[in-house]
Amino acid sequence: MQKDQNLDVKKLFEDALGEKMKEYHMPAPSFSIMQTEIIAFDKERSSLTVKIPVLHTWLNPYGTMQGGMIIAAMDNALGSLSMLVAPLNMTRSIDSKLKKAITMDLEFIYITATLKERKKRRLIFDVDVKDRDGECYATAEITNWIIDEK
Repeated sequence: MQKDQNLDVKKLFEDALGEKMKEYHMPAPSFSIMQTEIIAFDKERSSLTVKIPVLHTWLNPYGTMQGGMIIAAMDNALGSLSMLVAPLNMTRSIDSKLKKAITMDLEFIYITATLKERKKRRLIFDVDVKDRDGECYATAEITNWIIDEK
């Protein structure tokens, strides 16, 4: 896994959204609740990586991260990236594959979202969930729909 960058997240979004930033809840409440940190943004590749702790409150009865929480973690990365690379948009579909159980032993998961394709109002993203060593635990292809071209 790459070394965490020291990003000024507020400036990152101010640069991308300008005055529109006042219209949004920044950071998103879900972003804060999950203790999400943006650790890398590559504007040229349209890629963003976040780091999220694996907390006891995210676990299912088996002691592994609950699937819905994994999807929520993916959405925190994707949502941030989608705001930086496209006009106002929303998630339309999530096709995910959970490959390995995520346990608290990992401490953190690293989620990278990358814009793979844009066709008219449709955005297609690839999302990967990895540990600090780069081992993959989950993947998704997420389709978003641009709802406001302004």
